[in-house]
Amino acid sequence: MKKWKITISILIGIILIFFVSGYRFTSISAAKANAFLLKDAVMIEEYNTGSSVIFLFKSDEEKLYQSVLSEKSGLFFRSSSSTNIPYSSDELQTVGGFSFTTEKDAATLLSVVSNDEKVAYIEAGVEPNRERKEIHKGERISFLFLFSEQIDFLNPTALDKEGKALYYYGLPKNVNQVNIPEDLKWYKIDN
Repeated sequence: MKKWKITISILIGIILIFFVSGYRFTSISAAKANAFLLKDAVMIEEYNTGSSVIFLFKSDEEKLYQSVLSEKSGLFFRSSSSTNIPYSSDELQTVGGFSFTTEKDAATLLSVVSNDEKVAYIEAGVEPNRERKEIHKGERISFLFLFSEQIDFLNPTALDKEGKALYYYGLPKNVNQVNIPEDLKWYKIDN
């Protein structure tokens, strides 16, 4: 009987150490335990990449979108990575962006909201993995690629119904200095 009490005490101690270290039984509970996740953040989307999950949250109080990665580690999940994107009044806004590589997994997430009624499609990706998705004003769409790439290297482009490029995502062209991350956004294409 005494051996059982010692074994159970050791198991409880190990589980407590894992819990304090940020390990959780589910991917969402690990994401919610992420030290950088804002207290009022509400999950708006979940993207499964295989052995990891990216969650998209939004915080109306802090006016911020957060992408949070939960990685599978044995029987548990752990979350220690996140990205933040502030709310914007831009016609096109990237609200989720995350790129990662682990031993078991790699992925890139791009999530965009359009407030321009002329924009009909968003294209993103690198050949041969380039995708085009339809989008409407006030709508959010997301791209999930199962490889790791810097978001602006996906060459995201917004197009009208006829396929004419209206916006590109990246840094401003023909300028001497840029301020990253503030200048990394959608820019209107002068035609």
